[in-house]
Amino acid sequence: MRAFAVAGLLVLGTTGVATAQSWVNLTPGAGTAPAARRLASAIHDPVDNRLVIFGGFSVGFHNDIWAFDLDTGTWANLTPAAGPPAPAGRITPASIYEPTGHRMITWSGQGPGVFFNDVWQFDFDTNTWSLFSPVTGGPPQIRYGVGTTFDPEAGELVTFAGFTNLGRFDDVWRFNPTSSTWTDVSPGVGPEMRCLHAACYDSEKHRMIMYGGQRNGPLDDIWALDLDTDTWTNLTPVNRPTGRFHAAFVYDELNNRGTVFGGQGVASNNEAWVFDLWTNKWTLLAPTGTPPSARWGSAGIYDPANDRMIIFGGYDTGMKNDVWALEDLSGTTTGAPPLASALVLHPNMPNPFNPTTTIRFEMPVAGDVTLTVYDVRGTRVRTLVRESRAEGTHAVTWDGRNDRGEQVGSGVYLYRLDAAGTSQTRKMVLLK
Repeated sequence: MRAFAVAGLLVLGTTGVATAQSWVNLTPGAGTAPAARRLASAIHDPVDNRLVIFGGFSVGFHNDIWAFDLDTGTWANLTPAAGPPAPAGRITPASIYEPTGHRMITWSGQGPGVFFNDVWQFDFDTNTWSLFSPVTGGPPQIRYGVGTTFDPEAGELVTFAGFTNLGRFDDVWRFNPTSSTWTDVSPGVGPEMRCLHAACYDSEKHRMIMYGGQRNGPLDDIWALDLDTDTWTNLTPVNRPTGRFHAAFVYDELNNRGTVFGGQGVASNNEAWVFDLWTNKWTLLAPTGTPPSARWGSAGIYDPANDRMIIFGGYDTGMKNDVWALEDLSGTTTGAPPLASALVLHPNMPNPFNPTTTIRFEMPVAGDVTLTVYDVRGTRVRTLVRESRAEGTHAVTWDGRNDRGEQVGSGVYLYRLDAAGTSQTRKMVLLK
């Protein structure tokens, strides 16, 4: 990508130059790091731009929480030394980042001889745990090995399937952290029962994407759960990777595709695949550099500021605590958005953001367009665009300033696109 300034804003355009992905080992050479482990959870904290891991297993079940600074490449132990209760040690905890509270919410998992269905939050401002209680409307049956994402429009955790000694599930549940309420929204028709699958959030179409898992062997299907209607669509193409479970799976929001690393099938692997959500096609990547060893049970996130996948740990012939980056995910084009037949306002990226975010929109025909940012009270904050624009895709970056050039505070903001005789509005979250 290349960037050029227009009236104090950053507009993005393509250069036509592509670079290949590359593997880079980010493992610190000094300092304290988390114990080697498999099956921890991971989230991206966009406020401090860091990977945060929780739980996992090595010689025992962990309940510690660590942060890897993606700017400095250093670890920090966030585990509270004392104070309120904390979750019990577990594998496959399902964790999401909740932006308005600047917190991690985690649920489910397996400990020594026990399964869990408790829901906890970790406050990043105070580095403290608290248990959601009382919980109404559920909870789901105890389980581990679920697929979970965060629905930012509803402000809810969404989770699918899992396993206990009672068997596997194919249910879909939502958890609302504001009301501490569980809701069973199982569609009745969708993917088969499973566990050890992976899930991520598709911000382009407001969907949960679910991939793989295990039921009487590794699975290779990929599905989309529409988060507006809570209904499933099978996206599985004819040509696809071999089945796998315990894989790391993240959403690459710059390219609207899922990226998968590693996993266990017939054997462990260190493959990196991308699934293009415009075309529903898989592509095997061939990154340069020395790759991580073949493994399963790694924790992974997408780092939007640097367009890369970050993975931590996992198991090959032993437990690992290394950190790797799959750089330049945009370097290989696997598809392109379809040409718009109507006005389209896309989700801003990244979201939440600090201090800048990019808003893309598509014009079916040339014409006058206005793009405006409002606060939640409806007060205009910034006019980003007020001019005639050509047919096609446009991108504008907001720097978190109002029309007077002042930095605005943290909070939820609305951005509205007016063009072609219609308007569309979306939400975004600024965190500082």
